[in-house]
Amino acid sequence: MEWWQGYFDSAYLERYMFEPERTVAEVVMLRNLLPDVPADVLDLACGQGRHTIALARGGYTMVGLDASEYLLDQARSAAGDEELPLDFVRGDMRAIPYVECFDAVINMFTAFGYFRDEADNQRVLDGAMRALKPGGRLIMELAHRDRVVHGFRETDWYELDDGTIVWERRFFDPIKGTNTVIDRWRRPDGSEDERHHQIRIYTATELDTMLRSAGLTPTAWYGNFELHAFTLGSPRMIVVAEKALA
Repeated sequence: MEWWQGYFDSAYLERYMFEPERTVAEVVMLRNLLPDVPADVLDLACGQGRHTIALARGGYTMVGLDASEYLLDQARSAAGDEELPLDFVRGDMRAIPYVECFDAVINMFTAFGYFRDEADNQRVLDGAMRALKPGGRLIMELAHRDRVVHGFRETDWYELDDGTIVWERRFFDPIKGTNTVIDRWRRPDGSEDERHHQIRIYTATELDTMLRSAGLTPTAWYGNFELHAFTLGSPRMIVVAEKALA
């Protein structure tokens, strides 16, 4: 079984409790990069719907696609009974079931590079291109490999707000470009658990090549949510790529 099958469940949300301020900053960034409302937007690997719901409240017509039924249920619950222009759909990002339906596709929080086979990761971009209307744009927010390598730490630990202690051990393969992280955590009641994930982390050069292979042209690169210039030391890698009008 692949690492991502069963990974995105309640334990995932225990470890990734996003501060509301972070989501607000990310949504502000997206509003600055997306077409004006009204526009049709696909949130690819939408997770618990942090961005999907906020953008729908802002006037965008949203579709959130994710493989985790658990996270989709959380997203639907978060949307509640509000009559918002959104839909949550379970699906595999390697087989996006849309053709020329969206003005934009967003892909946030390094929700790319999940697959061991490079051809599978390329299929994600190919599918995003097909899902875009002519002139549409793909916005991706990813880990920055140069920054990851420069500040690489094999071990780390932190404490969650509820007192859970999390230990991390990391293994980076400089040839394959994969970062494997083993998380082990102990809850206040003494119960313990362990998970791992493995992400293919791309350089900007590699991603540029993959986007162009998919038929998308990168038009802008940024290094943080404030849309500062992308540099060697940027904490994140944010790229905007467009599909040709014809």
